Amino acid sequence: MKRKKIYTAIAGTLLLILYIVIFCFSAEDGESSSAISTRVTLALYKLYYGVTGYEGGSQIVANAVALPLEGFIRKLGHFLEYFCMGFLSYSIAFMWMKSRFKGYIMIVVQLFLSAGADELHQYFVPGRHASFWDVLLDVSGGIVGMVLLLGLAQIRKICKANKKGL
Repeated sequence: MKRKKIYTAIAGTLLLILYIVIFCFSAEDGESSSAISTRVTLALYKLYYGVTGYEGGSQIVANAVALPLEGFIRKLGHFLEYFCMGFLSYSIAFMWMKSRFKGYIMIVVQLFLSAGADELHQYFVPGRHASFWDVLLDVSGGIVGMVLLLGLAQIRKICKANKKGL
């Protein structure tokens, strides 16, 4: 029981931090948000070519590649933020709720409310806009996080069963 409480406190704290990070990113105006996405894209570009050892990419080429990818990186950021939210939220529900299905529904509602509130917040930020498609992307990221957790739980269950059978 003590482990469950400690895990819940840690996961809850991480979830709170994630909400604060999402709020701060949403509070950035359109130009600042785009600049962050471009910097992340350029860093990934440099990392990729650093790992592969390719040295032919100039800064001009990097900027030309980063511009079209910036939108994708922005959407990937949305997906990953809510992936983590779904994973953390469902991991808490998974431990404490008797009905896993009710936990699943509860977290999907939480994801919709959080994503909707985030988009509403962006509506009032200069240079940003609200998008229903972003809400759907966010919620799908959260659902993938929950499904991953369920998959890991199943793998753990199978491993325990195989260990007992030996």
